[in-house]
Amino acid sequence: MKLNLSRREFHLASAHMLLASSAGTLLLGASGPAAAQARSVKLGTFGAIDAQNYIRAKNMATKTFGAGTSADFVTVRAGSEVIAAMAGGSLDMCNIGSSPMMVGYANGLKASMVYVYKNIVDSECLVVQGNSGITTVAGLKGKKIGLPFNTSVHFAAVAALKTAGIGLADVQLINMRADQIASAWQRREIDASYIWVPVLPRLTDDGGKIIFKTGDLNKNNLLIFDGLLVRDEFKQKSPDLVLAFLKDYEQIARTFKQEPKEVVETMTKFLNVDEAAVMRSLNTFYPVPAREQLQSHWMGKPGEKDTGVLKTLQTQAQFLLESAQISAMPKDLSGLVDSSFVAKMAA
Repeated sequence: MKLNLSRREFHLASAHMLLASSAGTLLLGASGPAAAQARSVKLGTFGAIDAQNYIRAKNMATKTFGAGTSADFVTVRAGSEVIAAMAGGSLDMCNIGSSPMMVGYANGLKASMVYVYKNIVDSECLVVQGNSGITTVAGLKGKKIGLPFNTSVHFAAVAALKTAGIGLADVQLINMRADQIASAWQRREIDASYIWVPVLPRLTDDGGKIIFKTGDLNKNNLLIFDGLLVRDEFKQKSPDLVLAFLKDYEQIARTFKQEPKEVVETMTKFLNVDEAAVMRSLNTFYPVPAREQLQSHWMGKPGEKDTGVLKTLQTQAQFLLESAQISAMPKDLSGLVDSSFVAKMAA
């Protein structure tokens, strides 16, 4: 099955490939055994408070991947960019929401999720205008809800509405980029928004009231998460580099929770953001240890079929099909989930 990319996504992939080729040319300029043995990893980052940027800020790439490996960090802005770059072979690993991950897989992208990057609990919420009088999801009937389509919040919003007995015909979902929502909110053009940090606190600071958190979907056995997606070719050629990153990620995740002051100091300087922004990210960051991911509630053991992650992906694929974001249901979702690395970490 071929990967169907839009013209924008194709040009984006091509641009990333050009950058990767330029970097590769520098390596090829070397000669002798060192050039032949040189390895590289292209690691995506959303330019946020994440493990990848922490590695960059602390100059840990050599420690993580070894002296013989060059680490290139590729900044992306959306899940669709991750999929396009991986399709072009210019990105090896990146955290990504389950919705764009599923779209890529359904369109033939040869990549798999090897780790639950984080559990989404309260970093993505449904917020309403403070003077609207709305206190429950059911109260949104007939209202305008701004959110970015084809994302985890889109899926969560539809699921939240369904739990309240509200159909898509009962509300007006408006597709907006995350950076457009705050201004639309201030102009009172929307009654509500389902959005993530750091946009979310801008809405609550402007009188918004949170009426639903993504973590509330757990009651309905739906897990909303970011996963670490890895190109299958890279995973097969360099499994040691994938495992090295995951091991360091677990240590960094502990640092995020146990040493927030150090993380705030590091990331405010590196990203040039204020301390409050870093703390908001840390306070809504919920890692899932490898041992826990091996449980059936999450990824389960290698080859396990009846897992929480696979059930959620199945539900999400159905949602994407019904909303015409994919043209057909994937025949076997198990190819998207690889818990072998988690099993090695938990051994």
